[in-house]
Amino acid sequence: MIARQSAMAQQGSAARQGSVPRQGSIARKGMTLIELLVVVLIISILAAIAQPRMSQIIVKARATDVIADLEVIRVALYSYQTAVNVWPADVSQGVIPAGLDDFLPGNFSFVKDNYTLDYEYWGGSPFLMGVAVITSDVELGLTALDMLSSPKWTSGNKYTWVIE
Repeated sequence: MIARQSAMAQQGSAARQGSVPRQGSIARKGMTLIELLVVVLIISILAAIAQPRMSQIIVKARATDVIADLEVIRVALYSYQTAVNVWPADVSQGVIPAGLDDFLPGNFSFVKDNYTLDYEYWGGSPFLMGVAVITSDVELGLTALDMLSSPKWTSGNKYTWVIE
């Protein structure tokens, strides 16, 4: 009898410590449907918050590519003018002015995937020359112009930056 009471006392202390499952309880493995739905809901909310910011970052990165191309053209134009002592003549959009390709990096093109570059030579007052970005992506064009110094303007799908 004493041995039986001692065994029951040990079982009771083990049950209080949680090492022995209670009679009638089922050991849980995995997550319930409610817990899974809560996790999915939290992930969805975080994704909804992050998505617009990610879109802005992508547009700014693409605008930075545009500005880098404009800077390459600006440096090439000044190098051309220093070497030849005149500015290149105006050409149609997407066409590199004659002689300027010698001052541009190899394989540089005025026609890109999302936009086309257009060298503009006005020849006088108030502005001498500039480069326009022609794109159907309004957000890209406006973001690139916002990141550039003045003077600059837009007309339809043409976003112009004055160099000189």
